[in-house]
Amino acid sequence: MQRSRLKACVVVGACALGCGTGRSADAGSAVTLTFGEQDSAEQTSELGTEDTAETQTTGDGDGDGEDHGDGDGDGDPKFDLTAMPDAELPPSGTIPTTCGQAQQGTSTVGCRFYAVDLDTHDGAEAVQFAVAVSNVQIDAPATVTVERKNMAGVWSTVAGPTVVPALDLHSFELPDLHQDNSGKRVGGAYRISANVPIVAYQFNPVDGASSFLSDASMLYPAATWDHIHHVVGWQPNEDSFGIQGAYATIVAAHDGTVVQVTPNVVTQGAGGVPAGQAGVPFMVNLDEGDIAEVMTQLMGSTLSGTRIISDEDHPVAVFSGHECAFVPANLQACDHLEEQLAGVRSWGTHFIASRMPVRVPNLPEAAAWQVYASEGPTTITFSASPGVVGLPAPQIVLQAGQMLPFYVRGPSSNPGDFEIQADKPIAVLQYMTGGDAIGGIGDPAMVQIAPIEQQLQRYVVLVPDTWINDVAVLTRSAGAAISLDNAPISNSLFVSVADSGYEVARVPVSDGVHVLDGGDQPFSVVIVGYDQYDSYAYLGGTGTEIINPAPG
Repeated sequence: MQRSRLKACVVVGACALGCGTGRSADAGSAVTLTFGEQDSAEQTSELGTEDTAETQTTGDGDGDGEDHGDGDGDGDPKFDLTAMPDAELPPSGTIPTTCGQAQQGTSTVGCRFYAVDLDTHDGAEAVQFAVAVSNVQIDAPATVTVERKNMAGVWSTVAGPTVVPALDLHSFELPDLHQDNSGKRVGGAYRISANVPIVAYQFNPVDGASSFLSDASMLYPAATWDHIHHVVGWQPNEDSFGIQGAYATIVAAHDGTVVQVTPNVVTQGAGGVPAGQAGVPFMVNLDEGDIAEVMTQLMGSTLSGTRIISDEDHPVAVFSGHECAFVPANLQACDHLEEQLAGVRSWGTHFIASRMPVRVPNLPEAAAWQVYASEGPTTITFSASPGVVGLPAPQIVLQAGQMLPFYVRGPSSNPGDFEIQADKPIAVLQYMTGGDAIGGIGDPAMVQIAPIEQQLQRYVVLVPDTWINDVAVLTRSAGAAISLDNAPISNSLFVSVADSGYEVARVPVSDGVHVLDGGDQPFSVVIVGYDQYDSYAYLGGTGTEIINPAPG
């Protein structure tokens, strides 16, 4: 089945919470990291702030010294959805109202999803996994069912059918189904089905506020999946429980799915997944609802550069995950990471790297970045406003499968936004650093950035009230009007990014549902929240147009 090449919406969500056992790092120390297969494997950048900032003060993230947030902590999940203006979509140009429309595969609003209880910290594998759904229909209830397949291949209902009223939410707490380390699990994914289009996401665990070890991911509907994936992710590390590994998890939506995995490093073999050698392909056979986890074998060896290929009639989902990541490697605290990755065919060449909010007002800490090339040679150019430091050389060249990590910071007036342009499609990921970078505020969070080519004109987001600080990071063409809940966002909040013609604002948002509208002007949004050794980040939406139809 070939997915339509229409511009619409793919959402990749991520959320990370702290789980550190100590607070030993110097917030202002220089840090050197090694990230596996790449030319510039060692990058040294200054983390932290302009002083050690050992303070417990939190701010709204825009650097102006204002505090924000109520932190009442009932933990509602969040959703997002974007406008879809193409002619083959619903006449309203906003939200598909039937499963037939959603089956076009152009939106994160869909009728069938697969959720996975992903591998997390070895000391917390049995924490409560949950799937949350949002009925985004204005006037139609949704009937939602969660199913699981047994070893004999028979699907049975685990939860539901549950009627979710229009514009309402429901959370399903589901039995433990995690896969620990490399291996294949028959029926390792939950199947979520609805009779009208909905949005779905998973929480692992669901109670992130108290676990300090949580993450969340927006789920792509199966109709949007791709058959070409490259993994980008973080490196393994060790804590008092042992090695906390980095991995990729593959999910099938069709029987008879044959997946070729070409790891970039040595990977574990177990339970139906062969041991992998760098550059040597191996095959995994999956049926609907089956999963396969591929985990690194050695410390310091990220899976970035691993290729996962199926075929157009058997697209797959790929999650990049980490049991508990230190960002950077020697800075407390660690945090579980998980992110459903965009397929390579939707990658772009032009990005505004809009950094996550400043966690302590007027003391901008560094943000961690990864830039990855799917084919080579790829020439990548960086530009930033004066005072922004930590970027690589103004122009670099990456070969196929190479990833460059670096840390960027700036002054309070422009805390580290920059422009990236490439001559071939690339992936760009951002990470929040560990809480000890800034006095215990926040912890690692992971998000894949949308390219300019996939920006959209409208987003609906739901901000949870578990975290004290919630911020919308907005990227727009200079001067373009954006409204938040029908109120215009002040131009004074936006900061120019060099000579790119784009601007960035970090706007505090209250708990609850919000509509962001750019009229006929596309823009992008990332929602970020943080608290004491807690954080989350997720992309507010992105197009899924196939703009890279024949990646190298």
